[in-house]
Amino acid sequence: MMHYATTQAVRGEVKPGSWAEAVLDAADRGEVDRSLCPVLMIDYMGPSLDTTIFGISSGVWLFAKYPEEWDKVRESPSLIPNAINEILRLEAPVQGFSRYVASDYDMDGITLPAESRAIVFYGAANRDGRKFPDPHKFDVTRSNSINQLAFGTGPHMCADIHLARLEMKAIFGSLARMVKRFHIEHEERVVNSVLRGFAKLNVSTERQ
Repeated sequence: MMHYATTQAVRGEVKPGSWAEAVLDAADRGEVDRSLCPVLMIDYMGPSLDTTIFGISSGVWLFAKYPEEWDKVRESPSLIPNAINEILRLEAPVQGFSRYVASDYDMDGITLPAESRAIVFYGAANRDGRKFPDPHKFDVTRSNSINQLAFGTGPHMCADIHLARLEMKAIFGSLARMVKRFHIEHEERVVNSVLRGFAKLNVSTERQ
């Protein structure tokens, strides 16, 4: 990926008017250190790969396990954005992420010391029963699914959040028009300490 960012995501190779060109334009104006351009490219490319793929495949897996929820989406495609939030709540592709603690912070009597690192477990927060009643239930009509933390929160929220949502909405919108049922033929979870998803998910479908 670094090789691609340094040799292909460069002036003359990127699409005119794209976000990649905007990064290079910012470097030309002196707003961004030119040496950081490859890293910025990766910051956009990385989240658009495994995490979005895992989010989509986890959605197919959930709809196979809960066909009644898929029926709701098929009958009312307007539920797709909320269904995406519910998929991400239950199966957050990024389960946890570290954050730098800028100053001492008290959390329920426990002090997080300044200049330390804290792990924010998005997956655990998304299944907190104090926030989400019946937290392990998959419900595409859940009223507060939008509060899920799969993309993080605050100023360091995932920069690719809108791209990921757009990709997921487009795919599930198309599937809702074509597929009546998903059937899992084989599943194999990926072994990763940060990401949650499938290394392999073989699916057969019933067409409408």
